[in-house]
Amino acid sequence: MEARYYRKPEKTGVIMSRRRSVFAHLFKLMYIIVELLLVNLSLVAAFFLVYDRDLPTFSLSFSDYLSTMPLMTIGAVLYIDYFGMTHFFRKNRTDMVVVSFRFVFLVIVSAAAIAFAFQWYTFPRWVMVVGSGIMFISTSIWTVACLEMSKRIYSKGRLVIVARNREDADRVFSKISGQLKSLHINYLGYVLEGDMEKVYRAVGRSTEVVISPSVNEADKAKLYLYCANIDKTIYVVPQFSDLIYSKFRVVQFHDMPTFMIDCLGLTFQQRLFKRIFDLAFSIVVLLLLWPLMLIIALAVRIDSKGPVLYSQERITESGRLYIVYKFRTMVAGAEESFGAFQSSPDDPRVTKVGRWLRDSHLDELPQFLNILFGDMSVVGPRSDRPTTIGEFEDHIPGYNQRLKVKAGLTGLAQVYGRYNSDPEDKLRFDMMYIKNYSFVSDVRIILKTIQAMMPFRDNYNVQANDIKNWEYDV
Repeated sequence: MEARYYRKPEKTGVIMSRRRSVFAHLFKLMYIIVELLLVNLSLVAAFFLVYDRDLPTFSLSFSDYLSTMPLMTIGAVLYIDYFGMTHFFRKNRTDMVVVSFRFVFLVIVSAAAIAFAFQWYTFPRWVMVVGSGIMFISTSIWTVACLEMSKRIYSKGRLVIVARNREDADRVFSKISGQLKSLHINYLGYVLEGDMEKVYRAVGRSTEVVISPSVNEADKAKLYLYCANIDKTIYVVPQFSDLIYSKFRVVQFHDMPTFMIDCLGLTFQQRLFKRIFDLAFSIVVLLLLWPLMLIIALAVRIDSKGPVLYSQERITESGRLYIVYKFRTMVAGAEESFGAFQSSPDDPRVTKVGRWLRDSHLDELPQFLNILFGDMSVVGPRSDRPTTIGEFEDHIPGYNQRLKVKAGLTGLAQVYGRYNSDPEDKLRFDMMYIKNYSFVSDVRIILKTIQAMMPFRDNYNVQANDIKNWEYDV
């Protein structure tokens, strides 16, 4: 099969804006609400199918179900987020049915565990069995229906192949042509490596890019970064080493598997759930720890002259500037007296109380106010100064990709790194977090942070398996 040479498309509707439109967000919220209704209505229907409503035990059994319902529904919301069930982009019906089965299995297991834990023993097991069948059928139908509806919302993709030569483009096109219709993609043509300006123009007018494995590694690296910066979806044919170390979603074109690298960042639903959690968590922490914060403030004031709080301009999601608050750990006017440079373990600017606050991470507590104000999140990339971002971006291409999400009080880089960790290492951790985000991963990082703050413990004695397990488990 012959691939045609790339030509500029006549119409260039923007799929990414549709994926992030208000209508798309409302559609996904509708999916979640209906899915939660189906979960509960499936069990209610099972009650009426399995038991006679006139039996004296019916009301008692149904009462135990009603007691289980709130926690089970919360669990269902978390599973929807965990499985990415609102992410319909470039998925097929089989994907939807498989994830529906996993979702229903965990919901039923959770319902049984909740009933057992609270001793609601009259929640009948036969209701769970029959309800799980009804739930699987209804969830599968609803999810597949939403998949088809999503194709109308997202419109068709526009795909371009980046190849080494004409023969290479023909070979790649023969692999992908059979799946373009089912994946809702229009083919624009191919462009050859070498003239990167021409490649960039072609990629800029497309929405998705297939990069041939024959393209040289230097051009691939440039394309990856370019596509990440302008939110293009990339299909990468993996090398053997990639199969060993990478976590990825595979999209198969005929007998050629590719890695699908979608745009970084969180969906609207993920941002909404994350914001709700941030608000609840920060309010609880501030209410519980205000006496400790008052003691720390007095200790800082007694230990050295100067203000209790240290404020500094930082940068967060989408390059937005904000003022971060921390307990002061250095002598007043440290930058004016010693100069501005990255802190180290023997930094002469750090006070006695400040050293203890840094070791215990308690100097970070005022940042819960930043979380409450919406400038930060509990978990996310470490916040940097605007000048630092610029300096690092000059030497580490892609460093500004950390700004796809809000800066965090804690995160992978904060838990597994140090104050003076190399920027490249911080970026690796931050990219791992953004790419693998889920509510469960946030909880695990928070627990790791609490563990690292425990006294008489080496905060940085983390085994490599801890990081590997986080990356693959979530």
